[in-house]
Amino acid sequence: MAVQSGKRPITADDIRRIKLVSDPQAQPNDDLVTWVVTRVDDDGDTYTSGLWIARSNGENERQLTSGTSRDTSPRWSPDGRTIAFVSNRLPMLTPPGDEDKKEKEGDKKQSSLGARKGDKGEEKQTSSKPQIWTIRIDGGEALQVSNHPNGAGSPTWSPDGKEIAFIASDDVTEEDDFKAPMMNGDVADERIVRDLSYRFDGLGWRERYSHVWKLDVESREATQLTHGDVNDQDPQLSPAGDLIAFVGNRREDRKSLVASTIFIVPASGGEVRAMAADDASFHSPAWSQDGSKLAFVGHLGAKAGPVNNMLWTVSVADGDEKSHTSEWDTSIGDFGMSDVHAGSDIRPLWLDDDSIAFLASQRGETQIMEASLSSGEVRAATSGKRRVSGFTASDNALVYVSGTIHKPFELYASGRDGGNETQITFTNKEFVDEVILSEAIDLDVQAPDGWGIQGWLLPPANHDPESPAESPAIVQIHGGPHAMYGYAMFHEMQLMAARGYAVIFCNPRGSAGYGEHFTLCTRARWGESDMPDVIATLESAIAGHDWIDTDRLGITGGSYGGYLTNWIVSHDDRFKVAVTQRCVSNFHSFFGTSDIGFNFGEFEFGGVPWKDAELLLRYSPISYVDQVHTPLLILHSERDLRCPIEQAEQMFTALKYLDREVAFVRIPEESHDLSRSGTPSRRLARLHHLVSWFDTHL
Repeated sequence: MAVQSGKRPITADDIRRIKLVSDPQAQPNDDLVTWVVTRVDDDGDTYTSGLWIARSNGENERQLTSGTSRDTSPRWSPDGRTIAFVSNRLPMLTPPGDEDKKEKEGDKKQSSLGARKGDKGEEKQTSSKPQIWTIRIDGGEALQVSNHPNGAGSPTWSPDGKEIAFIASDDVTEEDDFKAPMMNGDVADERIVRDLSYRFDGLGWRERYSHVWKLDVESREATQLTHGDVNDQDPQLSPAGDLIAFVGNRREDRKSLVASTIFIVPASGGEVRAMAADDASFHSPAWSQDGSKLAFVGHLGAKAGPVNNMLWTVSVADGDEKSHTSEWDTSIGDFGMSDVHAGSDIRPLWLDDDSIAFLASQRGETQIMEASLSSGEVRAATSGKRRVSGFTASDNALVYVSGTIHKPFELYASGRDGGNETQITFTNKEFVDEVILSEAIDLDVQAPDGWGIQGWLLPPANHDPESPAESPAIVQIHGGPHAMYGYAMFHEMQLMAARGYAVIFCNPRGSAGYGEHFTLCTRARWGESDMPDVIATLESAIAGHDWIDTDRLGITGGSYGGYLTNWIVSHDDRFKVAVTQRCVSNFHSFFGTSDIGFNFGEFEFGGVPWKDAELLLRYSPISYVDQVHTPLLILHSERDLRCPIEQAEQMFTALKYLDREVAFVRIPEESHDLSRSGTPSRRLARLHHLVSWFDTHL
């Protein structure tokens, strides 16, 4: 690796400087593109985002909204003159019933999200519930068009530009013939739980149901189109404007079976009709240009687990559904990972009546693919060691978000065939020009049983391979487990490299991107099927790079990676130090305490506590905690509902009881996604404790 002279090592605080480019959307019948840029607001200790616009070649780039609020989900009007978007800026309109609510509650101060203290210490409201706004691209102020009391999202235009369909969460009232999954009692502050799935990580309590609405853009009058104790998502208006496709679950057993399929409802209101099988996991509907078909992504079998997502189409007239990638052993979608990434709309995109573009993940890369419906041929439109995490298409160009291990995500444009690629945004140029970003070395690893494993070695910043000095190394393990490390930047890994560590990471069995059998290998065999791949990657890196100090090895991972960290240090003493993050330690208790324990847990771990206790405990690290001698730091968020903090508490209590070296850092008010989207100051706190533990012990 070449020495990057004149640049400085990256720091933890640089997490505040990296801007996130996402969600490109092409203007209909013209050459403009809009996208979102998200950044850290240091004063508010939060994030803001604004809309930007430019030609598809990058010319005439300008900021369209101020970026002082969270402006997201830009969607072009059919005439290409106006953009609808979702924003949490202070409202122009008073939500229905809000005045009555304020009168009942009194003059209470807003005390959490959406409020911050002003110069004199008073609470100052700076944001509100997200609503749908519109803005003309030729100038003028943004106008609020939705006014739902609980906020609105997922806008989609009618072809005449007069209406917008959207999603809103509706309160359950006394007039409804059903109850909410969880509701507040009327005696004190008790909560009454009725459903199996009554909470969700990052969202909290499930007190409402989400439905499809539409609004008249001029009058702002809104009409609810779907109803009931169901959660509908992702509406898409048809090219004729008469139908709305959406995703939902209307099975009789929907309270216990996590499933999803594609439905349509008349835009004028009426009967909801299923367009595909309901024992499935289908999502991301997209209308063909003539409105005769819907494309979507997913697989049959709601309980099938992490089988390949396929590209499907269904005829709207007769319901004939067809998979177009069933012979291709690749899962459709973006399974890449990064801690400096914002999500984009990644639904399939019809290029014409016969061709559909979509994302697919293979061997650490996520690329734009194109499928021909008539021939069945699938070809790659982009290539190279990269992760494409969102895309759009104009008449003659693809525009996409792309990043690599040593380059943050930016917008690029190319021809439809992927040729003549040009970078069209340089949002992070000043940052990239200033800091050292290490490039990774590819590792081709053979596991003990002969399976091939893909891995990487990130050398320390400004590493000199000719130097006799040895460097400590840290093994990183990804979460999921059905996700994928690859060619995308991790600030955390770059920070470790900047502090003199080599970083070793891989995609062990269970990861996405290597075929369905590889992904399913870990079912009921966590720890047993995957640990050998991680250790083989470490040993391969050491064998090929004699500058790695084998006496100074560390290991860390989050979520599933936290589980595997726990498992490895209870089965292998070679590591001098370890950090387990948002971990799993006990499959037996996970079933009843995680928001996904009853479905994900049952499938992944192979059983339920009352019938399969021996199996669940056999693969639980807590069962081997007495064998842990590696100094262990436990990092966990207190509002993590995915891997509840009781999983961390069990490890800490047991190790303390055994008088082992262990520390426990609890992060308040954060969810499972702390490292990627948590409050900026708490993300910094996490990085501080993570790196300090390694610095102290290595």
